[in-house]
Amino acid sequence: MIILPGPASIELGKRIADELGVIAQTVDHRIFPDGESYIRLTGSVSGEVVAVVQTTAPYPDQKLMQLLLTASTANDFGASRVVAVVPYIAYSRQDKRFLEGEALSLDVVIRLMENVGITDLIVVDTHNSASLHMIEERHSVKIHNVSAIPLLAEYLKKHGYEGALSLSPDKGAIHHAEAAAYVLGGPTSLFEKTRDRKTGEIIMAAKDLDVKGKRAVVFDDIISSGGTMAMAVAVLKNQGAEKVAAACSHALFMGGAEEKIRKAGADLILAADTVETQYSQVTIAGVIAAKLKQLSKPQHL
Repeated sequence: MIILPGPASIELGKRIADELGVIAQTVDHRIFPDGESYIRLTGSVSGEVVAVVQTTAPYPDQKLMQLLLTASTANDFGASRVVAVVPYIAYSRQDKRFLEGEALSLDVVIRLMENVGITDLIVVDTHNSASLHMIEERHSVKIHNVSAIPLLAEYLKKHGYEGALSLSPDKGAIHHAEAAAYVLGGPTSLFEKTRDRKTGEIIMAAKDLDVKGKRAVVFDDIISSGGTMAMAVAVLKNQGAEKVAAACSHALFMGGAEEKIRKAGADLILAADTVETQYSQVTIAGVIAAKLKQLSKPQHL
């Protein structure tokens, strides 16, 4: 197996290669003045299973194009199989049509991957795994969803949050809180959140939580604008929580998200390295490597 770290995931690609004890082959890349991406493989991939590691944030359109160019080129030069490792997959939140006439964006992304010869897609804590697998049924690409949540919980357990209350910002993310609670050894709860589909405005209803003098962690798959997480943190602090951590798999952090969460009272912000930020203290290289090992077994070839 050869690992091709894309421009957006150079360090993560190297970590995965180290976990597997294989080559991380450099991908030559640059951006032309008009914004187009240039990609060139620097070594042979003929006859090899190739894993292209490329997250798709920030600048998702550019990152997706780099992924497609790299995967297509690996196929052109004789790779026996191309696996895409896309820790954060752009357009995953548009996995269904919420309003009449909307593009089914994630379906388009998977179709593009299929067209350049990607056989398998590894993602981390995709926004809605049920919808993702419904899309998978329409394409030849096999989708494998792994999770960073237990790894985030392990980190928190070692840094003073053992036994803490694990919360999700809404019903859709309760499985993240439950997975974290299994590691932290504390209870779980959730917030009631509704979103206006047209304006995007979020309304969050708080239930009474037994957090006074205790520690709590809010787990989510994505922190983008930070509004939801900031509201959740503020509620916990207002109800007397001693310490509150904000944890996510994908730290997009758009529009001053960190500042919002800090101002809400977060004592700790934690993320995985699906997108590289200063808060990416937890690496998903090990779980990605384990999945790649599984896929490289003869029954999966």
